[in-house]
Formats: sequence, C-alpha cells, structure tokens
Amino acid sequence: MLNSSIDYHVTDVGGAWGIFRGEAQIGVRQCPCDAIAFANFFADWESLSSRRRVNVLSDPDLHHTLRSYRANA
Repeated sequence: MLNSSIDYHVTDVGGAWGIFRGEAQIGVRQCPCDAIAFANFFADWESLSSRRRVNVLSDPDLHHTLRSYRANA
C-alpha cells in the first residue's frame, strides 16, 4: 500500500543536519535554520505538484537546538 503522505526529516547526523525525504538523504547543512529552509523548500514544491500530504519533521536534537537559540536571543 502506498503511503498517503510524503515526509521530510531534519535530523542530527554528527555535527551537521541531514535532510531526508523518506529514507533517502537529500542534503546536509551546518546551520539548523538552513536545514529547515532546505526541507521546507522541497516540501512546498512537492505539495504544489502532488496531491499527497507533505510533512516536515525534526528530531528532538533540533528542537533542543532551536530552544537554546531562542533562550540566547
């Protein structure tokens, strides 16, 4: 059965942030904000060209990093 949604994941890959579409890695960025922007760009494009639901997900490490950015701002 075909999955009804397309998932993009942003996850820590050891000193950088990996961007995955499903199980395939499609990019790596040093800055977590750049990684999110990269994933959102492709998710936005795919949501316009597909009838399937598109999600951008992140791991707990990214949430922790973004919270620390907010605390230091």
